[in-house]
Amino acid sequence: MNNIKVFKVGGSVLAEPGDFLKIARLILKFKDTGVCLVTSAIKGRTDELINLFTKAIPEPDFYSFEKFVGMGEVQSAMIFESVFKYLGAEAKAIIPAMPEWPLHIRLKSKAQLSPQKINEKREFILLPKGKRIVHRYLTPLLNKNTVLVIPGFIAQDEKDRTVTLGRGGSDISALLIAELLGAKELILVKDVGGILSVDPRFVSNTKMIKKLSWAELGALAASGAQVLNPISLKHRRNLPKLRVIANDGDNIENGGTEILFDKEININLSDKTYGVLTFIGEKIPETPGILSNVSNILMKKKITIHSITISDNLLAIYVEEDRSEKAYELLSSLISRIKNLKALNLKKGIAKIVVRSLKFINEPGAIKKIVTPIAKEKINIWEILTVHTDIMVFVESQDRVRAYNFIRKLFRKE
Repeated sequence: MNNIKVFKVGGSVLAEPGDFLKIARLILKFKDTGVCLVTSAIKGRTDELINLFTKAIPEPDFYSFEKFVGMGEVQSAMIFESVFKYLGAEAKAIIPAMPEWPLHIRLKSKAQLSPQKINEKREFILLPKGKRIVHRYLTPLLNKNTVLVIPGFIAQDEKDRTVTLGRGGSDISALLIAELLGAKELILVKDVGGILSVDPRFVSNTKMIKKLSWAELGALAASGAQVLNPISLKHRRNLPKLRVIANDGDNIENGGTEILFDKEININLSDKTYGVLTFIGEKIPETPGILSNVSNILMKKKITIHSITISDNLLAIYVEEDRSEKAYELLSSLISRIKNLKALNLKKGIAKIVVRSLKFINEPGAIKKIVTPIAKEKINIWEILTVHTDIMVFVESQDRVRAYNFIRKLFRKE
């Protein structure tokens, strides 16, 4: 079957027993597709299981603990199987120890599961066994219009022991299973109709975002938006589309927020050359109004700020080179107006290369992968900045093409 949709249902929409029937009816509206549901535990259930086990056994065995705390997802899968059958649909819950179980990994370390509800990163290798199982068991079931129900959060290791993917691991399960099945779309079922422009817990005037790029989704998730576990995005390879919809059933075919993916990594060389204005001083982050003053002064002359770096004793502002002398003249007055600023310097001839990938989210060593090889090529890096999905590399203008081509070569296989 070519048109497979994977649904991910989180614990926030499984707060009451009646929610299972509501979600199942929603999913069955997709009649002409192969359907796989990845489910979380009922809201609060994982916390209950962790507390129960750790209070009963002060120093639990790693694998016994991992198997027990994943029972909440297994319970949800079994309930969903029965609910789908009640609604007249063919359904099968796939749980560990069954031959159809598709998610097989090798943990790189046995990190203790967090008692807190956070997004954890567990290092693991996805084993090729899963692809064979999908081909042998799951694809034939989908071809018979059987709804597959798979508990998230858990996997089996190379010795067929149940392990978890860490707190927040159900989103990782959903991405991995969507990739294994060759799904055309992953749909996250939430208690709101899509991704909102601001957090409704703090601001009432919100609006739904209709479309996002994968980079925008990555930045949102990594910066704390409760959309999905940002670590899960690192496992995206071929999935073309992700959508966030509400559990109320309104406009489920085309509603919600749509995210389209393209290639895994983008490397762009800016066609602009920059001048860098650097204030030297002390206690700069503790001095109110510095950024406001800089921004207001430059805005009045329509000078755009392309990047800012701030530390205890310096503030660097990147502007287009042909406006940098004017910016220097305008900003120099702040030396006498703000006591913690001591000097202002201007460096021209700086180029920018942006390397963007979902793999950079919470990824140790990403900068080193760029810096160390470039240093060996005798290319001087003026500055390197990283934020969520982006690594920005600033080099001197005469090195721009050489640095760009070298970085492309570094990531060519990714």
